[in-house]
Amino acid sequence: MTELFQQLLDWVQLHPLWSGALLFSVAMAESLALVGMIVPGVAIMFGIGALIAAGAIDFGTAMAWAVAGAVAGDGLSFWFGRHYRDRLRAVWPFTRYPQSLARGIEFFEKYGGKSVAIGRFFGPVRAVIPLVAGMMGMSPGRFAVANVLSALAWAPAYLLPGVVFGSSLKLASEVALRLVIVLLLLVALGWFAYWIIHRTFSYLQPRAGRLLNLALQWGERHPLVRSTAEALIDPQHPEARGVSILATVLLLMALLFALVTGWTLADPGASSGINETVLNTLQSLRSPWGDHLFVSITALADAKSLALLVSMVLAWLLLMRQRRAALYWLVATGFALLAAPLIKLVLRIPRPLLAPATGDSFAFPSGHTLWATIAFGFLAVLIARGLDPRWRWLPYSLAGMLVSGVALSRLYLGMHWLADVLASIALGVAWLAGLGIAYSRHVAPSPRPRPLALLTLALLLCATLIHLKFDHDENVALYAPPRQTIAIPEAEWWSGGWRGLPALRQDTRGRLEHPLRLQFAGSLTRLAAGLRHAGWQPAPAFDWQAAIRLFSPALPLSQLPLLPQVHAGRHETLSLVRLLPPDRRLVLRFWPADRHLAEDGAPLWVGVVNEQLKSELLNLLAYATSRIDSAQAFEQLRADLPASMKQRLTANGTLLLHLPAPSE
Repeated sequence: MTELFQQLLDWVQLHPLWSGALLFSVAMAESLALVGMIVPGVAIMFGIGALIAAGAIDFGTAMAWAVAGAVAGDGLSFWFGRHYRDRLRAVWPFTRYPQSLARGIEFFEKYGGKSVAIGRFFGPVRAVIPLVAGMMGMSPGRFAVANVLSALAWAPAYLLPGVVFGSSLKLASEVALRLVIVLLLLVALGWFAYWIIHRTFSYLQPRAGRLLNLALQWGERHPLVRSTAEALIDPQHPEARGVSILATVLLLMALLFALVTGWTLADPGASSGINETVLNTLQSLRSPWGDHLFVSITALADAKSLALLVSMVLAWLLLMRQRRAALYWLVATGFALLAAPLIKLVLRIPRPLLAPATGDSFAFPSGHTLWATIAFGFLAVLIARGLDPRWRWLPYSLAGMLVSGVALSRLYLGMHWLADVLASIALGVAWLAGLGIAYSRHVAPSPRPRPLALLTLALLLCATLIHLKFDHDENVALYAPPRQTIAIPEAEWWSGGWRGLPALRQDTRGRLEHPLRLQFAGSLTRLAAGLRHAGWQPAPAFDWQAAIRLFSPALPLSQLPLLPQVHAGRHETLSLVRLLPPDRRLVLRFWPADRHLAEDGAPLWVGVVNEQLKSELLNLLAYATSRIDSAQAFEQLRADLPASMKQRLTANGTLLLHLPAPSE
């Protein structure tokens, strides 16, 4: 993929006129009547925005081509509409899909001349509004003004997302591409949860009454489930017995599912299955910033956060004299708190081998995921019942986004298999469905759902702040992947053992960037002290104050913050900077190699030295990028090394360094 993108960049830079013509054609086709319905203009404009971020196309030039194409496309459509008028109704595809033209006419009649500007951003009528404007007799002068002004707004709106994405990839090559991939995965999973719940709710809501009546009729024909169905669905029956039976059945189903899953996981031949694949893929995407993010997300469903959430929501329901709702809240969360440890103790399915050591060594089910599904899900039930039917899907979708984040965090941190998480969500949703039906059929809705929604948001924010203040650093260390160091004799390392250490910075699989040409044995503190005389200084920590300087393009390179880089899931342990005139800087970084010399225990480190250049984005953002080919930086470092440093340059260009510990 990287090579393909680079070839595309090279072609665009060699043929700027053709790239401009392509951009004009895409913008015109996307705005042209009929053609715009089938041309994937949004995706192509997004890709062109990424090329702008890569420096292949100038932003101003791209804007000019895009605006010109959009104006031409809408203008041509307007001319067609003005020339053919009502005869367009007899033209394909309007003969086959007359509703598309009807929607455009309705939109134009509702908004008048403003529809030309608005319609360019409104997907369902985007391609027909200029055509309709011509049909309806809009004056060419008014249309031209609206056409040009809307095109000036449309072009950056469609290009900038691609520019931002492309810039994030450039920054990712400096920091961690794996972090960008994980963030995209988190956003995609949250969006999917939001979308699927919205669609499911929209489908089920108008059919809920009929489906419940069918369930009651089915229960009457099956005596074994009649009492349970009546207790849950019929408001005239007490619900306690039905809820108890439902809980028992769900626990038995969970145990049966887990037994099958457990046999699969226990099979030595299952290591190539989907559980192992998902685990290894997510572990290969770990990075320090990603660890901080997902430790914070998983804390939303830990014992402390849930204790705060359950107790405060219970207190609020009792204060509002909603005793039945409070009882349901206790039943819902009580099942979650009891079911997870009970199933774990019965089945004893082990966690992944990569999971850090915790007090709970069993995997199935995922307690955090089950707790999040039921707690956030039943809060959605409580809030949604008091809302207008048009908006009842919203609490469920937001709860689904939270649950998907917690589920992904458990997989990312290596605490669970995919089967653990999926089964926990299935069990939680089944329990919520039964309990939610019983609640909706037996308890009157709350007339004021907004205070409970605000209380929930406040509690989640409070739980997050408490975690960040008191537990975050400890939990990050707890969830860190276990690592072992291997002893290697010094003579073996000098003679060829160095080949066993990584030769490339490991960010994501398949990226052959930033060769690690340095290997060092000894104390990094003493190395930094030995290089200080030559002008090498420790790089300031990257914090929020340093991040603000990224938005000051006028700053020289020497004042721009040094972005940390990731190798094998870790940031560098040491980073030194040497400033050179007129506005250049060299950067030296070292990461742990998880090896140490057998004789004196000196740790081994792998590193890189390169020169950095200043990059800018639209005169809004400035950051330093590293040159992959930094032969001058390499030679400068060799010249600056202290005389006491033992060194050897291998045949492939790797520099071995050893700074012996001072004699007692």
